[in-house]
Amino acid sequence: MSSPKISVQSTTTADRDLIFVVIERHRELSAHYEAALSVSAKLDEGPEFDAADQISCQRNHALGEQVNVLIRSRPTTIAGVIALTRYVGSLREWDLPDDDAWYRIFLEGLADAIDAIAMAERLGQNGD
Repeated sequence: MSSPKISVQSTTTADRDLIFVVIERHRELSAHYEAALSVSAKLDEGPEFDAADQISCQRNHALGEQVNVLIRSRPTTIAGVIALTRYVGSLREWDLPDDDAWYRIFLEGLADAIDAIAMAERLGQNGD
């Protein structure tokens, strides 16, 4: 089962905020890992299982690296903040980092991103 799709507000927003690329990459790696697991689940112990299990381990490692990118990424638009929040909220436990304190990193980065977006909007309104 792959993660639900996140609707993109517009192509322009997606072009301005790279968080949509980070989310999509995580989604792809999660699907690849899930596909590898489904193959190894159908096999009995032996060389084929070992090969499939090795592929699953490699894909799990790639997914683990990407989830760390995901939780440390900072959206640059409100649409990106919404998409990232909804996406992370939809993830299954095995899609998240092993570190129990990952949510602190995520929330601090999200708060910093919102603060930066608000500051940019205030500066834009003031004409500075």
